[in-house]
Order: sequence, then C-alpha cells, then structure tokens
Amino acid sequence: MATLEKLRNRAGVLLAVVIGIALFSFILGDFIKPGKSIFANSEHELAKIAGKSIPYQLYQGKVEEIYEINKLFTGKNSIDEQTSENLREQVWQQLVRENVMEDQYKDLGLALHPDELFDMVQGRNIHPMIQQLFGNPQTGEVKKEAIIQFLKKMDEDPSGRQKTIWLYVENEIKTERIFTKYTNLIRKGLYATNLETRRSANDKTTKVDFAYINKPYSSISDSLVKYTQSDLEKYYESHKQDYEQKATRDIEYVIFPIRPSDEDNKIVEEWINKIKGEFQNAPDAKQYATLNSDTPFDGRNYKDGELPKDYNSWSFLAKQGEMMGPIYDGNSYKLIRLASINYLPDSVKVRHILISPKVKTQEAVNKAKVTADSLLAVLKRGGSFDKLAKEYSSDPGSKDKSGELGWIREGMMVKPFSDACFNGKKGELTIVETQYGYHILNVIDRGKEVKKVQVAVVERKVTASSKTIQSIFSEASQFAGTNTTKELFIKAAASKKLTPRIASNLLANDRKIAGLDNPREVIRWAFKSKKGNVSDVFELGESFIVATLSEIREEGFAPLSQVKEEVKLNVIRGKKGEILSQKLHDAMKGSQNIESIAQNVGSRVEQASRVSFSSFSLPNAGAEPSVIATATISPEGKIVGPIKGNSGVFILSITALNKEESDLVSEKNRIQGSYASRAYYEAYEAVKKDANIKDNRSKFY
Repeated sequence: MATLEKLRNRAGVLLAVVIGIALFSFILGDFIKPGKSIFANSEHELAKIAGKSIPYQLYQGKVEEIYEINKLFTGKNSIDEQTSENLREQVWQQLVRENVMEDQYKDLGLALHPDELFDMVQGRNIHPMIQQLFGNPQTGEVKKEAIIQFLKKMDEDPSGRQKTIWLYVENEIKTERIFTKYTNLIRKGLYATNLETRRSANDKTTKVDFAYINKPYSSISDSLVKYTQSDLEKYYESHKQDYEQKATRDIEYVIFPIRPSDEDNKIVEEWINKIKGEFQNAPDAKQYATLNSDTPFDGRNYKDGELPKDYNSWSFLAKQGEMMGPIYDGNSYKLIRLASINYLPDSVKVRHILISPKVKTQEAVNKAKVTADSLLAVLKRGGSFDKLAKEYSSDPGSKDKSGELGWIREGMMVKPFSDACFNGKKGELTIVETQYGYHILNVIDRGKEVKKVQVAVVERKVTASSKTIQSIFSEASQFAGTNTTKELFIKAAASKKLTPRIASNLLANDRKIAGLDNPREVIRWAFKSKKGNVSDVFELGESFIVATLSEIREEGFAPLSQVKEEVKLNVIRGKKGEILSQKLHDAMKGSQNIESIAQNVGSRVEQASRVSFSSFSLPNAGAEPSVIATATISPEGKIVGPIKGNSGVFILSITALNKEESDLVSEKNRIQGSYASRAYYEAYEAVKKDANIKDNRSKFY
C-alpha cells in the first residue's frame, strides 16, 4: 500500500502530462462495431467518428471509469463540476483519437511489441511516466527493484486499486508510444529541398525600397457604386469557402433578478431588534454569535484599521462587553459586541517543519504525528532545524530556507497555525495540527505589542423569501407565456423597461455565457428550438431568465442571405477597385515618374524601405500582403500597378533592390524544424477532419 500512496502523491504531474493523451483501457469494442451494438440507434448515438457509431452508454462508461481513476489519484471521494467537465472533455478527445487513428495504425502496421513495453517499464529505456512514479524526486534515479516488487504484489491488494492504477498507467504508455511512432513516421518523411531553401532564404534576404501611391477605397462614396443581385451571387459563389461555419446560435434574453422585497427587509429588521437584548446579556458573546449569526465568529484579533469602517473606530473606544447596532449595510443587519481586548504583537517571525500525511487515512495521519513528535524531540536535544527542515518538511516554499516563513501578520495563515504563532513565546518549539498536517513551529521573534480586539458579530442577511421568489417567478412566467414570438418579446421588454442582453455565436457544447451562472440548459434549448421561439423560464443562480432565439447558423456554408451584408461590402469594394484602377491606369499614360502620376490623381507619394517578402505592413498603409509581394518580385526602376490592396489601389516605383547574405544550411534546418514541430498537431488535425466527426454530446450534457 505504501507504493499506492506514492503513486497518488505523484499523480498530479502525471495527470497534467498525459491525461489528455489517453485514458484507462475500457474494453467495450463490440458495442461500437456496426450492427452489433444494442444501443446502435440515433436516440442513443453520442457521436459518429470515421463512420463508426459511438453510443452514449460507451462514452458514459468511460467517463465513470476516469472519475474513479481521478479519485484514486487525488484521494478525494467526490469530483467538483469543473473537474467533471474537464474529465468528460478528456474522454471525448480520447474517443476521437482512438477512432480516428485506429485505421491509420492498421494501414501502416503500427503496433507495440510486448518486449517494447517491457523495455519502457523495466528495461533500459524506462518511460518518463514510470520515472515520475518510481524515481527519486531529488536525483531522478529509478529503482527497478521497486517497480518489480510493485508488479508482483499488486494482485495482493484486496481493494484492487493498485491494479486499476497500473492498468491505467500501462495503457497511457502504450497509447502515447504508438502515437509517437505515427508522428515520427511523418516527421521523418518531411524534407526541405534545396530549391525550397533558396526561395525561403531569398524571400528573407531580398529587401526593396520603393515609393508608392495609395488611392483609398474610401475616396469613393458607397452610394455612387451600383451593383446587382447577380453581382452578389457571383461573388458569393467564387468566395464560398470564406463563409464556411460551425453550427451556432444567437439568443437575446431578459433577466428577472431575485432580490429581497421590502417585506423581506422588514422581517429581518424586526428579528435583529428582537434578539438585541438577548445578545447583550449573553454570558458568552462568541458562542452566541457562532450559533445565531449568518457569519460565525472568526476568533481573529484585529488591530485598528482592519475592521469595517462601520464599527472600527467604535471597537477601539468601547469597553469589553459593550454593544452597538443594529447597523444596515444594504445587504444585512448587524449587531456588534466587543468580545475581548488583547495586547499582541503586530507580527511574528516564525519557521516551521511541515509533516503532511501521504494520504488521507487515519493510519497516515498517525504516522505523520509520530514523525513530528520524533523530530520535536530531536530539536529539543539540540538538533539542527535547518537540516531537519530540508530533509523532512513537506512545504516546498520554506524547506530550503531553513523552514523560515519570515514575518507574518495575523490572519495570513490558517487559524490554528496563526493562533499558535501569536500566542507562542519567543524561542518556543511546539507542534500545531492544521488541515495540512503537523507543523513543528518555532517562534523566532515577536514584534511590538499593540492593542487588538475580538468582536462578536450577529449578522442576518436580507434574502428573498419563498414568497418573493414565487412572485418574481410568476412575473417571468407571465412574460414568457404571453410573448411567444421574438417580435412580442422585444416589444414587451421595451414596455417593461427590460434591456435584452445578447449572446452570439453559441456552440452546441458551450457551457458559458458571460454574466450567467451555469447556462448550459439555455444553450441546449437554443439548439432544439426554431428561430423566433421564446423559452420557458430558466433559473440561473440569483436570477430568472427568458430567452428568444434570434439567429440560427447551421454547419457548412452560410447561405447568401445570412452573409449578404458582408458580401455586399466586398462587392462594393471590388467595384471601387475597378474604378480606381482605371483612374490610375489612365494617369500612368504619358507619365514619366510616380510624382507626376500622384499629381494627376490628386494624391501624394509615400516611401517604404527595406521591405521583404516576409514583411507584414507598409508605413501609412497597414497590412498589405499583395502590395508587398508584388514589390519584392518587381525589377528596380520599374513603375508597377495598379495593384488592388486591402485599403485601396496602389502604384509602386521600385527605387532599390538590396540583397543580403544568407545561410542556406541554417535556413534548411529552420524549415525542417518547423515541419517537425507542426507534424504532431497538423497531421492529426488533417486525419481528424477527414473522419467527418458528428458530435451529438449536446443532446446528453
């Protein structure tokens, strides 16, 4: 079991490195073969990847498996929503990878031989994951005997945890290695030719100086440009690839905030006044506050200036036992009683040795306590705090600093530790238990003592009652029920002075909308509804919302009707380009230099220097790749144009060509390095795109 604990302790790094690459082997192959799945129908189909149907039950089974693996690694019994979401995404990515790459591996004959696996686990080339789990954290040395011993004894673990973890780790290794083989094959097949190298080097080392004229498109009013529907359709068809899109939705929604009513406020005010005398006469103000306040007594000693402004000054003028209030801050009513006055150091200088339990079991906690007691005894006999901190402390931030935490103020540390620091004597050695384990604490020095106070506060927050919540819900329900179209929705919102908010380009699997708590159900509704539909009431955090579906975009190419405005702008710009090109072309006739052309068209000459093919922008013109590319291939002394750019139409006059020395060897290495770094991602993305993935997760989550 000790090795299992070690596996858990080092699992954080393991998860960060590889959990996104592969997951625990979960053998349900028969369920995803065509014709053999008992769930193979559209109702239960979570996805289709490379022609293979992936049932929801298979995916959910893998999700449950990785939940259990995560619990084993972290030692936690539950998983928060964010972690759960991340794990589901990792399962999805693994399912995609498995189904996308299966045929690729098969066609190439890629596999992992048992001897190769043995070599990665126990041989000469131990895999980094195994090194992380079984290696010495300081030296990196891997003890093969520990690996062998673990493998021999893992079947003896009655809980089955050791074997579960090992099978997970083994599957990670196998999955990672075979994918590495695949990408290495691609990387080794990529090569920069001599011609490619020379061209790339030339693009970088050939730099031109030129003068230019830019007639901007904005010099012609849009209203002067005529176009037809046929022009729009022709442009759209020739540029259709620019309008490829994912399935997205736009919604508009109004918020009905859940806020307490005047009646709710009055009820709380009456309550706080009713218990005022009871609190004043309570023998133990701290205990009373803990039992009756919405914010329990914190036990902290505050110095002047650290308490809220409402009662800070009063707290340092009042006598112990005196009370003030109630006071109202807009959210709650408070009664404040001065519980105690103490004179304590403003800050203390401390050091500690933290002994943390390896896992959250009573056995491990007891073992940590025994270790702490033993070290305390050594220190009291004159042992070196510095040496013991470096060797035993679990606090990475202080162990190499002789355990020193420096000067700390009250409230900077967890309460048991802080209390021990400020109540301890200078030079004292003691053991303090906190949520992190056992601290061997040494107070090195104490600052000047100052007056500090403890205040007991009975606070009652003003919250919306059930009656108020029901009233707000009824208002939202009535709004949704009587305004069932977008037109009615917008009209009613205006009449009620509700400002609709907009959420655009929502994807089917999105889980966030800015300003809304957990809006997943709203997004699911948007993908099930028709344009113009109005939703039922959604309760999200402290609000009810009602939404209308304002736009639907299906996956594929956006229809012309949806992108008409963008197409229209491009058509108008194109026609402006034709008008300006003709104007510049006419001005070039008979002109001997660029200055006379500029004079003829009422423009001015700009200068650009040391421009190469890889340059991004021109001075006073911005990003103009077409102009830059033309300039770098044009001969010196030549007037070139007209050239249609991003901002206008250009005429160029090449004034100088500058050729710099180039290192072809370095350039070839650079190109090949670029290919190698891109191979891992781009090859997989290309195969994934070819797999025609249909993702239906939004139907289930």
